[in-house]
Formats: sequence, structure tokens, C-alpha cells
Amino acid sequence: MCFAARRAPGFSLPFLTLLVLAAIALEGCSKPSREDEYSKNNAKPPAQEPVAKFAGRVTVDGLTQLGGDHIFVFLTDPQKLDKHKRLSTRCDPDGRFEFKTYLPGDGVPLGKYVVGFVALHLPKKATGMGTADSAPRYLGPDGLKNLYNDPEKNKDIPEFVVEVTQPGRTDYEFNLTVSGKEQGSLGRYAVKSLGDAPADL
Repeated sequence: MCFAARRAPGFSLPFLTLLVLAAIALEGCSKPSREDEYSKNNAKPPAQEPVAKFAGRVTVDGLTQLGGDHIFVFLTDPQKLDKHKRLSTRCDPDGRFEFKTYLPGDGVPLGKYVVGFVALHLPKKATGMGTADSAPRYLGPDGLKNLYNDPEKNKDIPEFVVEVTQPGRTDYEFNLTVSGKEQGSLGRYAVKSLGDAPADL
């Protein structure tokens, strides 16, 4: 008895062509990405201004910590001292600091700045755990005796006037002296408090 071999079912060329075309059509109907959806529903953000790195280290009488005080570095436009808009950042326990405009460590907008320093503390009732809407506010008196917290005074000290150009610097060293100096007067533009945020208004 003889059995004829059965042929496996095949697919014709037109059928395969239709299958490929259907797959391509389905690919075109895929769900848009989150970025595409956001762009469609929101206006384009304004163009970002160029920035350059501004980072380094601060010591006070050779130390990087002052008890419970936190050391801040702040930048002020020397032509707009009365605007009270400053860029600020807090030093870490090793005295290191870096500024952020858009991304961590990317720096500050290009231009000329007066550098200032202040040592502030959190109020006793503050937990230090601020939210996005309410960052903790650090208060005086200044642990640096008001010697470096007034941009009007600092603009006459060459080492505290900087021109930030691209790509910027990450090796700034500011060695402040407080020991043995008398308490300074609190100038009209002196920083008396700061929020723990990149920009303080």
C-alpha cells in the first residue's frame, strides 16, 4: 500500500506581501511617546541661555564646617545690587559647592558676578526637610560676622569679582578669614537669610 506524501500548507507570495503591509500599517498606529504627547499639548519652553560651570571649595580659617551653621556661596550681578535676585548654593561638609541652573552642576548664566559668603542656620523648629513648594529657610546671625555677606562691599575686592565664561571652572578656592576679626556692620544689601534653593529672590 502506497501513501502519497502530504505537502505542508504554504503561503503564496501575494498573501505574504499583504501580511508585511499589514504589519507596517499597525506599526504606524503605535501609541505616541510621552515626549510627543507633552509637546503636542504644551507650548515649547523658552530657549535656554548658555551657562558655564561655577564650582569649587570654601574654607573658613582652614575649616569647612562652622558648628551648626551652613556655609552658602551666593552670586550677585554687580550692576543690579538693588534687585535682590541672587543665585545661591550650599557648601557640603567638605566645603565643596557647585551651582545649578538647569541640571545639577551645570553652572550659572554667563556674565560678571560678585561672589559672597554667609553662614546661616535652620530655626530650631525646622526639620530641614523642605518640600518642592516650601524649601527650608536658613537664618542669621551670620556665622562669618557679616564680613563677606554684602555684595556692595565685596565688589571692591578683586578676588570676589568673577567673569563666568564657557566652559567655566570647577576649581575655585575661597579661603576666608574670620578669627581675630571684629564683627562687621550689616550693609544694606547684606544677605541675612537664604532659602535652600538654586535661586533666591
